Amino acid sequence: MKRRWNLNLVSKSSAVIYLILILTFLARANSSMMQSNNPLYAHSLGAQLAEVGLTTSVYAVVTMMVRFGYSARVNLHDVPRVMTVGFVLLTLAISGVLLSHNFVEFLLAVALAGVSTALIMPHLLSLMGALSSQEDREKNLSYYSLALSTSLVVAPILGTLILTHVALKGLYVLLLTFALIGLGVMTFNYRRFQQRLLKDEKPKGFKLRSALSDLVHNPTYMRSFASLFLFNLSFAAAMSYGGLDVKDRFGLSYSLVELVLTSFFVASLLGRLVVSRFVRQKKLERKATWMFWSLGIGGVGLGLMGWAPSLMVFLIGFWLLAWPHAVLFPLVSMRIASSVDRHLLVAANTIAQSSFDLSGTFGPLALSLVISQGHIGWGFWLIGLIQFVGMGIMATEARKEFLTRRQVRDSEGLAG
Repeated sequence: MKRRWNLNLVSKSSAVIYLILILTFLARANSSMMQSNNPLYAHSLGAQLAEVGLTTSVYAVVTMMVRFGYSARVNLHDVPRVMTVGFVLLTLAISGVLLSHNFVEFLLAVALAGVSTALIMPHLLSLMGALSSQEDREKNLSYYSLALSTSLVVAPILGTLILTHVALKGLYVLLLTFALIGLGVMTFNYRRFQQRLLKDEKPKGFKLRSALSDLVHNPTYMRSFASLFLFNLSFAAAMSYGGLDVKDRFGLSYSLVELVLTSFFVASLLGRLVVSRFVRQKKLERKATWMFWSLGIGGVGLGLMGWAPSLMVFLIGFWLLAWPHAVLFPLVSMRIASSVDRHLLVAANTIAQSSFDLSGTFGPLALSLVISQGHIGWGFWLIGLIQFVGMGIMATEARKEFLTRRQVRDSEGLAG
């Protein structure tokens, strides 16, 4: 009887993890496809080029403001409720896009989508970390990162297939379907999530300022955040100008440029499959070392992109840059889950994910300033140097892991 109860408990826990993975795929597919297609939709409504650029900026700024202003303060126990509200807002936002008749109405819908993203994405990560057993946490977080990567590959393929047969609105009908499925999953499983978080009441006197202070004084967290932020600066800049550069330099068509950009996420997905395999085999204990070398590989990749005498060299550099994209986020998530107190988990993950918003704002801006004064290749070399700064941040911890491993080997040799 006891064994049957234990098996039932395990199956229920597994069901929760699968639900989080489904929600992660749906939410990330929605956000990535909206960000890439919102400028096209704005243009179809008659927006000027300067106005089209506002769609990306408004989405990023609103998302960042809600992340810092509200999401980082949410109690872990309240995460299911906040996420349900997020999916309601996402459904309303996409409906607003479909019903908009002018650019102003469209922009309001985009802003609402930014709010929904801030209420959903960081909390999915917190749920995965909080509801996973200590034994399975790293494995489940690697699956979470796989769900993200899968959505980044599948979403543009679905979008391309839809746009070859129907108008742009058809794509947003698909996104609305995703949002409704996500809302349905949250609504029907709300109690299931809530019951597993009953013990996570907000500590008395909890304040975001004190939480931030605790995180700042956590060296593992700060090194993780800094390395992720520095990579994201380079990644956002490279993705913003990589397509333009490869088109102008090698004369590719728009469809081939889209294929080049998609190949990056395919390479990243393959990398995350490698990470997941190593995690399952418990061969990824030296996380700082992996992060250290992945940043170096990314720096080499950006150097090749800046030099690139041929398309093949550019692609090799681009695919090398996909390696730190595959490695850093899952490893940072694992380090946060293991080094941060449970009541700080929501704030820690929300702030870590804000690095995407910050880098998406400042990375392309920094590269555009370099391009205005010289060649785009110089810009790739400059952001490549940023990767080596990240290596410097992780160097001390990576060295400690190396020395610890050598001591273990020496002791095993003496014992043998």
